[in-house]
Amino acid sequence: MHPLRPGKPVTVAHEKTVAVKDDVRQAEEDLHATNETLADTVVGTIVTKESVEAALVQNLHIEGQLHDAVKELQVVTDLLKVAEQEKSAHDSEDVTMAGRRSGEGVDSVLQHMTASVRAKLRR
Repeated sequence: MHPLRPGKPVTVAHEKTVAVKDDVRQAEEDLHATNETLADTVVGTIVTKESVEAALVQNLHIEGQLHDAVKELQVVTDLLKVAEQEKSAHDSEDVTMAGRRSGEGVDSVLQHMTASVRAKLRR
């Protein structure tokens, strides 16, 4: 498991997702190799204790890799939740600010238009 480093949550989540994907892909390859070893010992007439023990050790290692991947994915999920909350807070702030800014200049435009209409009426 890689340590959490500072940065934007989405960027860190993306980097962790790529790393987890690589770890899971490696675990998949290791599991495939272990299954081939087990299949060969089952098909062969002689099953050696060493080959079964090696396969069991390999499977335990793969189990550890997958456990780490699950933990990393939980970190990614948490990072994405933080990013989502930050975006939601930012969006609501933008809406609030937009509401405040949307009326800027309206009074002066209305005054200008009223003055323009009055000037035209006087002519």
